Amino acid sequence: MQHAYGWRVTLAIWQHVPLATIAMATVLVFASHFARVARVHYAYSRKQAVSFRRTLAVSLVHNTVSFLLPMRLGEIALPALSRHQLNIDLRYSTATLILLRLFDAHVLLCLLTFFAGSMWLGRFALAAPLVLLLALPMAMAALQLAATRIPKLAFTQELLAQKTTWFSLYAYTALIWVIKLFALAYLAASLGKLPIDHAWIATIIADGSALSPITGFANAGTFELAFALPLLPLGYTSEALIKTAVNVHLFIFVINIGIGILGFVLLDTKTKSP
Repeated sequence: MQHAYGWRVTLAIWQHVPLATIAMATVLVFASHFARVARVHYAYSRKQAVSFRRTLAVSLVHNTVSFLLPMRLGEIALPALSRHQLNIDLRYSTATLILLRLFDAHVLLCLLTFFAGSMWLGRFALAAPLVLLLALPMAMAALQLAATRIPKLAFTQELLAQKTTWFSLYAYTALIWVIKLFALAYLAASLGKLPIDHAWIATIIADGSALSPITGFANAGTFELAFALPLLPLGYTSEALIKTAVNVHLFIFVINIGIGILGFVLLDTKTKSP
């Protein structure tokens, strides 16, 4: 980055962003992290009583570790910490993690088809996300059926059996991503002088790229590439897009480090009963 554009030039665009925009984006991204905590707490409370403070610590540390480590290696932090801090069965926490990641991918795909529809899908712009949403109950029914018939999937039954459980988890997931991506898209639009719909598309793909197993440390490089590529055919220069992506990514990095430190401080040094 220093060799290609120079950090001083890249970071200089922050001086043109109103403090109110930065403050709003910060509050909303923090809110999305606490919504993630509430989502995990809700899932675990279907199994047993759990401390919200300990769930807060576990979820915040997991979010930061999974963000930092390459190839999604940090995901193992959730079942490991859930076992140590909350006494949650490894199979249940693993089932929770898998289901939440599937919901993450589904919500991102719905949002992407909604915002990108006018450019790539023409008259099917609204139809695509609606079809995806309508297909969700059928997909969940298929998963539940598979869990009852395939012994190796039996550990997922507790989450899938009650419609209110998975529906609530999906609602949490939609809320998390709408809050976070609205904040990032608004920030990206302000940093890069982008139309808001283009900023949504870029941030959805860029932040969603972290769900891929092909990522480096803190999603470095992958984020910037995923941000820039979908907008290049629209006439933007790669330099402007990369600078905007780097600044948005730095913003995400700082917040993730902050919540990670908070999570580590809140972790219990020894296991106690909740």
